[in-house]
Amino acid sequence: MLEVVLTILGGIGCLAMMGVAMWFWPRLARTRRVRRLLSRLRRQTTIDRMLSWAESEKPDLRRASAPDGTVTALFSDIEQSTELTERLGDQRWLEVLEAHNTVVRAQVAEHGGYEVKSQGDGFMIAFPSARQAVRCAIDIQRALARRAANGELPLRVRIGIHTGEAIQHDGDFYGKSVILAARIADRAQGGEVLVSSLVEQLVEPAGDLRFKNAGEAELKGLSEPQQLYRAAWGSSEEPFAETTEVGAAVGRER
Repeated sequence: MLEVVLTILGGIGCLAMMGVAMWFWPRLARTRRVRRLLSRLRRQTTIDRMLSWAESEKPDLRRASAPDGTVTALFSDIEQSTELTERLGDQRWLEVLEAHNTVVRAQVAEHGGYEVKSQGDGFMIAFPSARQAVRCAIDIQRALARRAANGELPLRVRIGIHTGEAIQHDGDFYGKSVILAARIADRAQGGEVLVSSLVEQLVEPAGDLRFKNAGEAELKGLSEPQQLYRAAWGSSEEPFAETTEVGAAVGRER
């Protein structure tokens, strides 16, 4: 009789354990998926996240497109924002970020740009002309450098710009120009304004803005290497040099 009872109890225990396993494993799998997703998100830069948003949402860029249907996209983000947050502390970082956003938005408004997206410490901006975009980027760098020199904004920003035809999709404009601009920005270092060869060709002939050949670069997600140029925005003596050492102790974020 005792053996029968033990056998029954053993069977009940096995069934209970199977029930727990059936309840637990799907939840564990979901937890692992969530962890993998969070890990991927942590590895993404601000520019990656904004580009993912743009690819998903296909934002309407008609208000910022030229009459011929082209649009100039500008992406920016703060170099090494994670390390800056740790170094400055949350409260000071929020103050710096708010001041940075104010500077960027003031220049975007001044140069007729359209703020498509801001996320964390980065911006996606659209312009109807390449010249407006480059001038805006230069003035952003100059304004930030002035405030960094005064000890107000201990940060450096990287900017990438490309002009291209926009593709209309269900009434919205979106195209390769957005992707290329984002990848150029991702290639830039803090304090740089990097532009595509097309932007350089459109802007440089007027002679009021100067560019330096930055060489060809393999850009993430693009099959062909891209010729890049660095826009001058520093002093007349050192137009392509970074005008501040702020952030030099902080490594690049990738």
